[in-house]
Amino acid sequence: MKNKMRKAALILMFCVASFCQLLFISVAVAQVSRPGRLIHQKNSLYHRILVYQRGSVVTLRFGKQPAVQMQSQVNLRNLRQHMLEYTTLVFCGLFYNPEPKKVLVLGLGGGVIPREMRHYFPELEIDVVEIDPEIQIIAKQFFSFHEDNNLRVHIADGRMFIKKQLRLDPTPKYDIVILDAFNSDYIPFHLMTKEFLEEVKGVLADDGVVIANVFYNNRLFDAEFKTFLAVFGRCQVFLGEYSTNAMLVSPGPTAPTLTLRETIDWANMLQGKHRLAFNVRKVAKRLQSDTYPDPHVKVLTDDQAPVDLLRKQKRLRTP
Repeated sequence: MKNKMRKAALILMFCVASFCQLLFISVAVAQVSRPGRLIHQKNSLYHRILVYQRGSVVTLRFGKQPAVQMQSQVNLRNLRQHMLEYTTLVFCGLFYNPEPKKVLVLGLGGGVIPREMRHYFPELEIDVVEIDPEIQIIAKQFFSFHEDNNLRVHIADGRMFIKKQLRLDPTPKYDIVILDAFNSDYIPFHLMTKEFLEEVKGVLADDGVVIANVFYNNRLFDAEFKTFLAVFGRCQVFLGEYSTNAMLVSPGPTAPTLTLRETIDWANMLQGKHRLAFNVRKVAKRLQSDTYPDPHVKVLTDDQAPVDLLRKQKRLRTP
């Protein structure tokens, strides 16, 4: 009798937990599909830009399709609050280079990543490259993003900007390069190929690190992963816990390859030293040392980059 009662109790607990999880997911989906009142829209050369507001929370989206994820989200009453998981995951780059002096970010969106990097590292020089001039205007008007002498936005194609940097003498070297010009609806393939990453490698400091914000629920992730390995020789992965975002991280030649214990140690140091408003230890624990790309995918090249095809195919193995 006791065993039956115990089994019944376990089944009930499982059902309640499952219901709560489904309820949480349903609420999250509802919030994404109803981000608030539309306060601004603009058809630019590159995007259909939509800005919504619900209370103090402002959301940036490209297009109205339900499958299109939010590009950026800000709580204007608390700018230190990270509303989307990927903006905290990007800070994993600090585990490899904890005292960066110069950072390059491809993709502005609402400006959360460069703004927060600037906040915690006041002396940091940040170059942001954004192809769409309308995004720069909207980030300043609605998302509390501001430029200054150390934080500059360049309106240009990311690849062309890097090509110009490579022509300078001396070539500028960045301690952290963040590739965030991708979204769930459009993937600029010329910013994902072996040839492009070779150019990124040319502006990366020897002890620097390259971070790419990608999605891990399709086979394009495997191709990107394999391409990073082909160019940099090493690539580690930090997987999102609440989203399908992942960070592909390739260190420069003198930067370390980290263990989970080491990422947690660096997180503890960074948390205390810079008084981060979010828990960077959670980011450290998202390192997935046993994640590898599907060996059957091919390296992405300028003349062979089937990005859209791979993006629509689910991964054969789930991290």
